[in-house]
Amino acid sequence: MTEAGGGSRIDRTEKRVIWIAVLFTAASLALVGYATWGLGINVPTCMPESKAFERGSIAKIGEKHYEIHFLAEMWTFEPKRVRVPAGSTLEIYVTSKDVTHGFQIQNTNVNLMAEPGVVTNGRVRITKPGIYPIICHEYCGVAHENMNAILEVSSEAAEISAEGLPSTEAGRRIMEAKGCLACHSLDGSPGVGPSFKGIWGQKVELADGTTRVVDAAFVKEKILNPEQNTVKGFPPVMPKLGLTQEEIDQIENFLEDMK
Repeated sequence: MTEAGGGSRIDRTEKRVIWIAVLFTAASLALVGYATWGLGINVPTCMPESKAFERGSIAKIGEKHYEIHFLAEMWTFEPKRVRVPAGSTLEIYVTSKDVTHGFQIQNTNVNLMAEPGVVTNGRVRITKPGIYPIICHEYCGVAHENMNAILEVSSEAAEISAEGLPSTEAGRRIMEAKGCLACHSLDGSPGVGPSFKGIWGQKVELADGTTRVVDAAFVKEKILNPEQNTVKGFPPVMPKLGLTQEEIDQIENFLEDMK
């Protein structure tokens, strides 16, 4: 009788443990779901394979999906102010040009360290319009308290925009807007047209057998008269872009900076 009773008690204890484990697992999954869909906290899919970047930048990688590279430097962030549409998913990458800095987007889950030679990243989706201050929470020198930036989430914005980017970045944004980067890569990979990587200052052979150096004069001629100066091995499909002289200058600055 004693053994039978003891066995019954053991069975009841095992059942309690199993039920507790089931409830704990369900609660954990519910919390993970709430963090993901309720708070917008996600684990980034990967880190960039390239070395730490040397300037801030913004790029569109999908519908309301953007990548932002923040470069920290005493005592500022680059870009200084970023404006995105409400409901955007942001892939945030951060590095430092000098010393260790903190990087926190207030009222979000993004809280990173910006370290020299290291890229850290996070992801956030923000649906509520408003101003989200970005602060450095790691003491970095005498002007530490002045190191900040702004993330503006707007229901009126159609695409991402930024202030405080290097002047050459304006040329990249123009080429993105005009569709140039759909045919010309920035990393040397083949495309419909020649890659922009390292092309500035290089001699290229044209379809008519002549050669030209890719410089400001060549780029301007190609933009204004795309049917001319076709590079050998590539189809003559470049459209007229209707750019101003200022926009052409910005593209030239960007290409020269890539050499």
